[in-house]
Amino acid sequence: MALSFEAARRVLKHGGQLLLLRADLAAEELALAQQKWLGWLAMALAAFALMVAALVGAGAWLTLVLWDRLGAATAGILALLFGLAGALVLRALIQGAGAAAAPLARTRAALREDCEALAGAISQPREAADEATNR
Repeated sequence: MALSFEAARRVLKHGGQLLLLRADLAAEELALAQQKWLGWLAMALAAFALMVAALVGAGAWLTLVLWDRLGAATAGILALLFGLAGALVLRALIQGAGAAAAPLARTRAALREDCEALAGAISQPREAADEATNR
């Protein structure tokens, strides 16, 4: 059974509209992600600046307190402690990034559903036509 020109035109029209809809969804999703990332970046930079100031102050204070007991080893001990804390923060950051949602996850899921629906719609007329010819 051949498709008519009108049916092919409607399929192309609806397919184009579907792609435009999915492109709008992707653009919206990217805009929301951009806003979220900019907010996180600003907060991370502020937190970083405050942590640097706190570490400098804490390091200077601990050095003054422990210098009489440990001498020059105070600087090494502080470096080890700060390095350990930095490694733990980096590990938590990597785990958090791995657990984050993939970019455009909703758009890809919607496209997957569209493909499955189209595959089902395409296979149904063939099965109906095959059953009609077998009878």
